[in-house]
Amino acid sequence: MSFVPKHHFHKNALKSEVFQFRIGELATMTGVSTRQLRYWESKGIISSLSREGEQDARVYNYKTYVAVAAIKGFLDDGYTLKAAVEKTHELEQSWRVLHEVMSQAVKGVIELDGKNVVDLGYFDDEQQQRLFATIDDDNKVHYIVHQTDEN
Repeated sequence: MSFVPKHHFHKNALKSEVFQFRIGELATMTGVSTRQLRYWESKGIISSLSREGEQDARVYNYKTYVAVAAIKGFLDDGYTLKAAVEKTHELEQSWRVLHEVMSQAVKGVIELDGKNVVDLGYFDDEQQQRLFATIDDDNKVHYIVHQTDEN
C-alpha cells in the first residue's frame, strides 16, 4: 500500500463520488427493498452508475444513497412517492451548496497548539490569517483565527 499524504486523504474523504454501493447494500442501508429500488430506477427517480465490462450488478453513488434515504423518510412521514421525490429535489439544492462549500473550504486537519483542528483556509483577503475549527468534549464547535507566518 502506498503512502497517501494526510491532506489528500482528508480531501478525498469529502468526495462523495468515491462512495459506491451495490443494490443490496443500498437496500440494507436505507430500508428500501431492492424491488422498490428497481421500480424507482425504472421510473427515473434514481439511477445506477454505468459500469464497463460484463458487470451487471447495479451500483449507486452516495448522492443516490442520500436521495433514497430522504425519499424513504418522506414516505414514512406519509407523503406520496411523487411528493417525496419533489421534496427531496428541493433539499438537493441546499445539499449541493453545503457539499460544495465544505469540499472547497476544508483544507485538512492539522495540529495547532497541541490539538487537532480543521483548517478552513484563509480568513482574510490578504492571506494573513487562517480560520480553524475544533470541537470540544461537549460537541460544541469553536473557531480560531490564527495569524499566519507566511510573508
